[in-house]
Amino acid sequence: MKKRPNILFLMTDEQRYDAVGYVNPQVLTPHLDAMARESVCFLNAYTANPSCIPARAAIFTGRYPSQCGVPGYMSFLPEKETTFMKLLRDGGYYTAVIGKQHFWKSKIEKGYDYEDIVDEHFPPEVISDKITEGYFGQPANKTVSDRVSSYVTYLMENGFTEGSQLYRQINDKGVYEFFADEKYHVDSYIGTRGKQWLEKEAPADRPWFLTLSFPGPHMPFDGIGLPDAEGYHEEEMELPDTNIRDIFNKPPHYLDIAKKFGQLDLKNHTSPDGLTAEDIRLMKKAYYAKMTLIDRKIGEVLDTLKKRGMYEDTLILFTSDHGEYMGDFGVATKAQYCSEALMRVPFLLKPPVADFKGYPEDSFISSVEIAATFLTAAGLPVPENISPRSLTQFYQGDGKELWEDIYMEARDIRAIRDSHYKLIYYQNRDYGEFYDLSNDPHEKYNLWDDPGVQKEKARLMCRLADHMIDLGENSRQVWNIGAPRI
Repeated sequence: MKKRPNILFLMTDEQRYDAVGYVNPQVLTPHLDAMARESVCFLNAYTANPSCIPARAAIFTGRYPSQCGVPGYMSFLPEKETTFMKLLRDGGYYTAVIGKQHFWKSKIEKGYDYEDIVDEHFPPEVISDKITEGYFGQPANKTVSDRVSSYVTYLMENGFTEGSQLYRQINDKGVYEFFADEKYHVDSYIGTRGKQWLEKEAPADRPWFLTLSFPGPHMPFDGIGLPDAEGYHEEEMELPDTNIRDIFNKPPHYLDIAKKFGQLDLKNHTSPDGLTAEDIRLMKKAYYAKMTLIDRKIGEVLDTLKKRGMYEDTLILFTSDHGEYMGDFGVATKAQYCSEALMRVPFLLKPPVADFKGYPEDSFISSVEIAATFLTAAGLPVPENISPRSLTQFYQGDGKELWEDIYMEARDIRAIRDSHYKLIYYQNRDYGEFYDLSNDPHEKYNLWDDPGVQKEKARLMCRLADHMIDLGENSRQVWNIGAPRI
């Protein structure tokens, strides 16, 4: 019987597709760049949803948010759903998690033998014997011992009782300086814990699965002050090709995020006190510095695998849950928008194959396919009710099932794009979004009402309907015995 591979699932949070060196040379990620040369490097990978909780729910279950009951940020997985981690554990894998998960209030059986979940991006302002009311949904009378992560415990054990001992806010745009020793930064802590787990706790008698999930580079952008920030210079940070003016021809809820960064002049389509060029450059420096820290910790993890002789036998998947505007359109956030900046994510698949020669892959893929990929790699059956395509076919076998378009969701918004166009449909609205991505890759010009694209718009609307029908339970069940084929 062929040996089943170990599986390492590396995740970041809120990382743009272009926030990695092998896509954008401005970003210093030498370890991920090296891994890309040994991986299937997916250039058109998309998240199922632009927000943490639904995006991760889709990954955990292999089912789109509309299928698994997690359409938005304030929703959580019902207990009837099944995670791929549980299926791996039931199939003989030792399963572990270190880092962010964002199950929120869900009581679902997660499926881990070992849990060290750290959902914080940075600790609360005051760490005392009472948790601040509202902190991660905990009531004020909860004591620290009732609900703290290992990271907060680690800080407390080392004398950190206030957030101000670790960082300070630089501006009101979400940029912070981290001035404590790097080892107390949450992303450094997660990386070190992952390395320790592989050194001391990974089982040798059966295959293992480890989720190592970094909270960064998600806002707050607290990379200023880290050693890695020294590799970046603000004056060299490239500015986006879009600005606040490009938001005004989009659906009205786009203006809501613009208001977060200053007053809007609706007449002149400006935001005079919004994000400046200097704000964006400083923000990018902070964001990229955190990404470089994460890359360095990933490098330590990969080195540990190599030293233990497990690297070649381990399937490694690296991705993020969703992206970040990071100055595009004059804003920095994520929410109910299906923009490329939020939906497109980095995605590497390093096979458990010795001397595998990596290559770039243009096929559209979705994060919802991660579950089937891991189950197939583990030699386990893929449930009929999840997205069935396994990405293992891109490094083994003779043929590839290529997708010509990609489907996405954001609560009551549905989106689809192909190699040329992108359509974003809003339920019960008379407006929407339509972009000619071949000529407008930054989505500046909304062509929804443009008479010149209505034929292509209708074509993509039909493809969108096809995808939505496919998502129904038992959608491919025959109508009746002997019924005529449609």
